[in-house]
Amino acid sequence: MGWHRKDIEPGLGPIAFLYSWSLIPIAISVLMIMFDKYTEYLFYACLSALALQSVSLYLTISKRKISLHYGPIKNRLIITSLILSVFMLSQFTNIAYSSSIQVIVAILFSYYILNTLQILTNNIGSTYERPWNGEDKLSKQELSNWNVHSYLFGQKLLANRNVPEIDGIAWISGEVDDEKPKLIVDIFGHKPKDEFDFSLLQIDLKSVE
Repeated sequence: MGWHRKDIEPGLGPIAFLYSWSLIPIAISVLMIMFDKYTEYLFYACLSALALQSVSLYLTISKRKISLHYGPIKNRLIITSLILSVFMLSQFTNIAYSSSIQVIVAILFSYYILNTLQILTNNIGSTYERPWNGEDKLSKQELSNWNVHSYLFGQKLLANRNVPEIDGIAWISGEVDDEKPKLIVDIFGHKPKDEFDFSLLQIDLKSVE
């Protein structure tokens, strides 16, 4: 049908490195609580761990921005935001056992970040592309069961839809590579090495040469 699959390189090495290093200050924080030593530095130890984990999550999501529209990912991002809020409040409000709360919250944050990273890597999906005439318009007839945001070509999100067969999502966007317009289809919700049945998307772009 004129679509060509592009290989996705997750590049998880630096991400795994950052996350693994983030566990060291958490372990140190636990030791601080156990031995009641240097607890005045506990907040900064936990904060450094949360910062490293947040960066590792950002690096992963930036490679597949479509994942921000995936339900399980969105829910976990909300939870991690709430956990981070509790962590900051425990430092700047004089509540009892704030040090213990910070360690527990940091461990919870680590768990949800790891869980989110696992979902991202297991469902990174696939990407397809095809040449496009920038002057052509998309139509509802060509994209049945899609939510079309723009019928005019542009380097933006043009259409999106759910893919219930894989419990995933897909979107269409425009891209210009070496002054050559392309349509890009991103699918999120299956393992990167798995084959995807492109016909599930119900795309029929007859205007493409």
